[in-house]
Formats: sequence, structure tokens, C-alpha cells
Amino acid sequence: MLMSNLNAEPFAETIRARGLLTPEQSSRLERAAAQENASFVRLVYSSGFVDQQVLATELSRHFGIRMLEEAERPKGPVLPQCISHRFMREHRVLPLWADLDTITVAISDPSDHAVINAIRVATEREVDLRLATESQIMSLVEKQLDHGASGIEEMADANGAGSLEDEGNLKDLALDAPVIDLVNRLFREASAARATDLHIEPARGKVVVRRRVDGMLQDAGILPADFGRAAVSRVKILTQLNIAERRLPQDGRARVRAGDREYDIRVATMPTIHGESIAIRFLSATNQTPHIDKLGLTARDLKQLKAQAHHDHGLIIVTGPTGSGKTTTLAAVIDHLNNPAQKLVTIEDPVEYQVEGVNQIQVRAEIGLTFAAILRSLLRLDPDTIMIGEMRDGETATIGVNAALTGHLVLTTLHTNSAAAAVTRLLDLGVQAYLIASTLRCVVAQRLVRRLCGNCRQPYEAGPDILELMPAEAARHRGETIRLWKAKGCDHCGNTGYMGRAAIFEILLVGDDVRRLIRPDISADVISRQAVAEGMTTMFADGFTKAQDGVTTIEELLRAVSED
Repeated sequence: MLMSNLNAEPFAETIRARGLLTPEQSSRLERAAAQENASFVRLVYSSGFVDQQVLATELSRHFGIRMLEEAERPKGPVLPQCISHRFMREHRVLPLWADLDTITVAISDPSDHAVINAIRVATEREVDLRLATESQIMSLVEKQLDHGASGIEEMADANGAGSLEDEGNLKDLALDAPVIDLVNRLFREASAARATDLHIEPARGKVVVRRRVDGMLQDAGILPADFGRAAVSRVKILTQLNIAERRLPQDGRARVRAGDREYDIRVATMPTIHGESIAIRFLSATNQTPHIDKLGLTARDLKQLKAQAHHDHGLIIVTGPTGSGKTTTLAAVIDHLNNPAQKLVTIEDPVEYQVEGVNQIQVRAEIGLTFAAILRSLLRLDPDTIMIGEMRDGETATIGVNAALTGHLVLTTLHTNSAAAAVTRLLDLGVQAYLIASTLRCVVAQRLVRRLCGNCRQPYEAGPDILELMPAEAARHRGETIRLWKAKGCDHCGNTGYMGRAAIFEILLVGDDVRRLIRPDISADVISRQAVAEGMTTMFADGFTKAQDGVTTIEELLRAVSED
């Protein structure tokens, strides 16, 4: 689609009318766009309010621009003398091919006329557009820089590190341009791939680089052993860790820029038999608090959670394994409750979402500022609602439950496999059963499953043989033929078939019958059966519905809940 044909109707009105943004979210982004003289579309991308693939589809429909197809990917740089890689990264564009009169470009924000005009002027050609997501364009740009999958290895080979037995040499090399460039590239590629974690792991005679995308680790390259050690030292310097100490674990943090995005990184090192392994967690420094309506709860569960959250006292627990989205759910609830008439205080480690108007406290265990220590003093701050990032020990759990008993709404997380198991976990932490029964309002259990790529997912008819493998919640479907979906893989999703993650939930409401079962001699299974009898939708049932709707696959669902 040539730029002269672009739709002039404000995209904000379209996306709001289709219900992808709440009026509050839309107004917030429109104000930011006006104040910062920024693109509304770019702000929607960076906010995370709308899935990138969904947003790209809406942009394609609104502006009448065809989506980029896999066969249209460029084989190499197109007019590099006119359009630099820096320009591509900054403006999320990628030249696809050109002739004497026209250049075809993949773009993520077709409303940015200044960028389109800059391409037209620089290339002296008319501009034809294809629509792609920001992450897709960034991934393709980084691949061009790599000149293929072996770019990391080639860069290391070209700057051979030599022997690094001397720690002074190691520090000097970590401050050299080639190693700095390598670490910067690793960060940029991780950002472009939507990675949440980057792992640099020593092995025999080499160092393996891996990224975690949508909860799954992917190989990202291999470095020579010495060059890998230098990269680890560079990260340790960034996070102010002791590079000479390789015998003990260390933890650090820093703020870095990858592309045009800022991240707070959390770094953990661990000595292994082949050297020092390092894991880097990326937390967006500009994370927007998610809206409670966008968490993926069913209408019934959403209504129940909002109702329980609006009580002025009691305990609400969100439970699940590490990395299951518990903090995101709590942040959405806190944002939903946030109003000038109440004082909300959070105790977190780390603070992942900054919520304006909320008093947020960062735990600092190294100086004694622990969850329990903060809680002991917190009631003098006169809070109405308290969020405790995690009940890690008996003291924190007891103080938190007593705060809920004395007229405060307390939100917190636990690590358990099901909603009912939260009760037994509190008992294990030493909280008295009568205190739990008196304060607990509801438990939200959740998991994350990989979301199917909307561009390439394929439906299929699932016969009785598949349904026979399902737990009791699917019994009513046995003997039927129903439609499920499978992952195929395309350029949009990096040929994985998945793009992003979705949550599956179960909400256990603590009514009179469940409350009577909160005793040390009653198992979690008994409590769960009672909750199901009262209408609780289990995580499997919620996930099975989402598998039928094409949100995820039955394989992902079974992987997420198989331990239950």
C-alpha cells in the first residue's frame, strides 16, 4: 500500500471502539502522546496493553496495509547506503526490496508519516508498505546484523580473546570494545526476541548462550570459553559485582538500554564445574500496570475477584509456581483499587510495576529490611490495603493474617499447586486454622500457557481418543468430536507457533461450607472438591475452554497443569 492511500481516521478511535483499550487506558496514552509529541501507536506497543499480533492485525485493517508474509523477508540488506541499521532499530522499519521507482518497507507504525517521508527522501523512491509487529521487525534487523545464525560466534572468533588466567587481563578485556559490543548485542537480541531471561552458561571448552521466550529456553549461540568468561565479567561490572569472586554465588542489578527500551536487570551468578554461570532477568523499566479486565479471567471469575477485592478487610491470596504471573495479577488488582480515598502500600522484591498513588516499598534483606521487618512497622503508616509480595516464612504469614484480622485488606502470594493447597501451606507456616478461616476471602490459582500465534494457528477436529486423556472436567465432551487448535510456525512467531503467553485461572471463594473445612486434619483435595461442588471453575476447565477458543493448545494445557 503506497503511503498516499493511508487512512487518516484517528487509530485511537478505532482501537477504543473495538474494545482493545479501556477508555482510561486510551485517554492515558493519548495524553502521553500529546505531551511527549510521540506516536500513539508506538505508545500502545510499549504499554503492553494490547498483544502485538492483535495490534498489528488492527493496524493492517485500519490502514489497509497487507501483513508481511514469510516469503517477503529480505535475503540481505536493501539500500544500506540510504537506510542504516540504527534508523531501522529506532523507527521499527525494515526495507524488503526495491526497484528504480519504489521501495517496499515493513513498518510497525504506519501512522508515523515523518518516518515514511524520511525513507522516501533518503531513497528517492515511492514507499510501499507491509505491516509487521515491532518484535518481528527487530528480530529481522538483528538477524541482518548477524549475517546469519552464527553471528555471535563469528564476532567472538573475529576478536579472539586468548588466555585469561590473569584477573587483571579479564577485567581489561571486559572493558574492551569487542566485549562491550557483544554484551550489547546479546541484550538487543534478547529484547528483539521478547526474551524475559538471558543465560550465559559455561560448558566443556565453550560457553552456551540461551534465551527464555514465552517461558521456554532457546539456544542463541556458542562463544569460545575465554570470550564467554569476558562477557560474564562485563555483566558483573555492569551490576557492580566482584569479578574476582568466582567461588560464591552473587546477586546484582542495574538499569540498561537495549535498542530504545530501558530494562531493570536482575543478575544471579553461580559457580559450576566449568566456570561461572550467569542468569539475567529483564524487567521493563517502563512496565505499564495491566488492567484487571485484560488478565484473561472469565466474566464470572472477574466479577468474583472484583467483589472480594472491594471488601475493606480480609485476605486474598494469589498462588502458583515461580513465573506464573502472580505479581501481574496482584498489580492489576492494586491498580483497580487505587483511588485517593484509600492508602495502598506494597512490600515487594523486586518492584516490577510502578503504580502512581501507591506507596511501594522495596525489600532490602542485606540491611535487615525484610518482609517481616517492614510488616511489623507498617501498621503505624495507617494503610487501608497492604500487598505483601510473598509470604515466605511463618513470621510474615502470621503478621499478614493478623493485619487482615484487624481491619485491613491484605493481598499476597504463595507457591502452591492449586487454590485449595494455599490453606494447607498457611497451616504449614504455623498460622492457626481459626485465623485462616476468619480472614481468608478467596484464593486465585494460576498458570501461564503459551499463546498460539494468531497468524498461523490451525484448527483440527479432536476425536474421542484425545478426550479420553482429559481429566474429569472434560467428561461431558467424551464421545464428541470437537475443534481444537495446533501450532504451525511462521515468520511472525519465529517458527515456534506461539506468540506471548496467556493465563489460566481457578478462584476458590471461601464460603461457610469451605470455611468449616479449614482444619489441620482436612486435606486440600477435600477443600477443592467442596469448592468445585459450589461452582469453582478449575484451572483445567478454564484452560480447556481457551484451547477450544484457539488461545492455546491442549498440549500446552497438559504441560501446565499435569502436576495437579
